Amino acid sequence: IIVGLELCLHQMACHTMSVHALMRPQCVVQHHSRCAFLGRQQQFASKWGSSRIRNHHSKLMFIPINSNWKPINKYNNICFHTRHHSTTITRLQADLSTINESNWQSFSNELEETLELPSISVPAKHIHWLLSNKDSPIKSFLAHTMDEFEGIHPKIKVVRNLDQDDDDDQVRKRILLSSTELIPDDTFQLLQEKYHARKEDTFNICIPHHQQPVTRILSKILPEEAQPPPSSYEQVGHVVHVNLKAQHVDYGKIIGSILLDRLQPTTKTVVNKLGEVGGPFRTYQMGLLAGEDDYFVHVVEHGVSLYFDLRKVYWCTRLEGERTYMLKNEFQPNQIIADAFCGCGAQLIRAASKKGCRIVANDLNPDAVEYCKESARKNGIDVSPANFDVQCGDAREFIMNLGMRMSESSSTTPSSSDTTINASKLPHHLLLNFPLDSPSFLNALRWWPSGEVMDPPPRIHVYTFARGDDERTEAEVAIDMVADGLLPEGGYSIASKFRGDYLNELGCNVEAREIRDAAPGKLVICVSFSASRTLLRRMQGDFFD
Repeated sequence: IIVGLELCLHQMACHTMSVHALMRPQCVVQHHSRCAFLGRQQQFASKWGSSRIRNHHSKLMFIPINSNWKPINKYNNICFHTRHHSTTITRLQADLSTINESNWQSFSNELEETLELPSISVPAKHIHWLLSNKDSPIKSFLAHTMDEFEGIHPKIKVVRNLDQDDDDDQVRKRILLSSTELIPDDTFQLLQEKYHARKEDTFNICIPHHQQPVTRILSKILPEEAQPPPSSYEQVGHVVHVNLKAQHVDYGKIIGSILLDRLQPTTKTVVNKLGEVGGPFRTYQMGLLAGEDDYFVHVVEHGVSLYFDLRKVYWCTRLEGERTYMLKNEFQPNQIIADAFCGCGAQLIRAASKKGCRIVANDLNPDAVEYCKESARKNGIDVSPANFDVQCGDAREFIMNLGMRMSESSSTTPSSSDTTINASKLPHHLLLNFPLDSPSFLNALRWWPSGEVMDPPPRIHVYTFARGDDERTEAEVAIDMVADGLLPEGGYSIASKFRGDYLNELGCNVEAREIRDAAPGKLVICVSFSASRTLLRRMQGDFFD
């Protein structure tokens, strides 16, 4: 029974293999159909959360690979199954133990690939229509549709010059075709009749190693125990960092060398992330794999320049899409934006630069505060306390002081020489982007004044980790966490679950958005709500309207 079950499971795991793949012993790596490991200056749009395409200074590349990868047979070929076909990659025949970060480029001839492709020729005047029109009968049979060319940079040219006979009365061009999706006879007959197509000799395409994606090179060089190769990296300025798994650590130097070679000229440093993000400043240790020992980066995000030491501050490229969302959908020109966990200030500098927003912010990390101010200054922003006020301190005290400052100013006449940002007015938006514990800081809102009507009331944006349960979605769990942070159980009997409707009864207008995956089953959720007068009064102990 056990043997039969194992065979059944093995067949289920391998059911996607093509007949071609099953005819010879290989190792199989299952790739997600919508992802590919990207080469130099190529872009990747993540469908998770709000992440979108990155610019070349700050980009995220990610390829999920099936964690249940297992070799079927111990041979020198790896078969990558992508959308339609199998791409067989042959490992180097040399002794892989002798290849290292210093000599791998000397095997460039062995890393080179040559493909023999069928081709046809047509008069040059038909080329543009046949290649660009959606109704072209040849479009799905072009060579660049082959999986062998996925991730190749620069892309191959499917149109080539053709040596012509003297008796040809018009210029003809060669079109390279796929060797796996052959043109049906009826389609070729149509091409002959309508576009005067001819069959031509096969054409050899050479793909040197510097055009191949990093995963393909690593698949040929790394030994079997290090397969599959690393599948993702993040680039921050000139620094690329990877999260090497246990089987890759011993080969970190050669992995770093290949990444450095393929991602030049924008990459100068390759590091391995050591451990998890932690400590009071949410930083992590890193080990140099290749390149310069230089971690002070210049990141350009939508025309805004940011400068910081990657070792000293928290940075997440995947939040670029969220920052763009807030600018487009939440912030209005000339509003006051408060941020209790501002980090190096990417969100705030973009808001000040693009929309003229005034900033009051805080972070516990003194290095992050200095980098935030310096980046703002280099972007031409007035960093005076009246326009861009960033301080270093405890987030709870910062939130409390936003309200206490207004209460104190309401009892005095504002001076024309006041050098702080509108002490008589609460911010239009307060950001709490500390997913590990943001809801616990919400009780500081009880120090905000509730005696006067605020129209519209400030919007609070709380980012938190959340896992769904048997009753609630991740968003519902996040809303309940925010509700418990505002009005915890005790003294006022409210159910501890599904408290979103209760907050809306207090005028909070609660909204929840999924931002990104943090781990399997664990999401980052942004819960936005209005700090209404009724909510603040309830937090201050007034339970009667």
